Amino acid sequence: MTVEDASETLKRGLPVLLRTDPDLRRYILDLTHREYAGRQQPEDRFDRILEELRQDREAQERKWAKQDRKWEEQDRKWEQAQEENRREWEESRIESRQVHKETVAQLQKHGPPHQCHGCTLGHAIGGVFPQRFGRDPGKELRYRSTQRQRIRRARSAKRVFTNGAMIARLIA
Repeated sequence: MTVEDASETLKRGLPVLLRTDPDLRRYILDLTHREYAGRQQPEDRFDRILEELRQDREAQERKWAKQDRKWEEQDRKWEQAQEENRREWEESRIESRQVHKETVAQLQKHGPPHQCHGCTLGHAIGGVFPQRFGRDPGKELRYRSTQRQRIRRARSAKRVFTNGAMIARLIA
């Protein structure tokens, strides 16, 4: 008898033997149980995977809901800030218009601005509002003097580069 003949005989006779001999049935189930999972195991695994997926979905929904609440709060804060900015802008615009009207009235009261060449509006307004727009000639002279001193020092300094470091020596 060959392996193919034995296999064919088992295929035909095994179903009948399994129904009639309970010991043979248990023996074959024990042999196959070690190699193959029973019906209950795959169903349990499938149910466990479905439960894990459901839990993951619920966790994600909670995270999304929390993030949505954060976004709504941020949107509310943004709208409040925008409204505050609009209000401040409007107040500033009204104040600027009022200052402009006052300035125009003062300029009309004192006559036309200086009619010299090179005069700026700042000089003209400085004559009307010296405390706000006027120039301090002493401050301007001090600035120019300090600036000249810096230029002289920079010209008189000789820079020597040694090993990548800059060493400045003043020439007497």
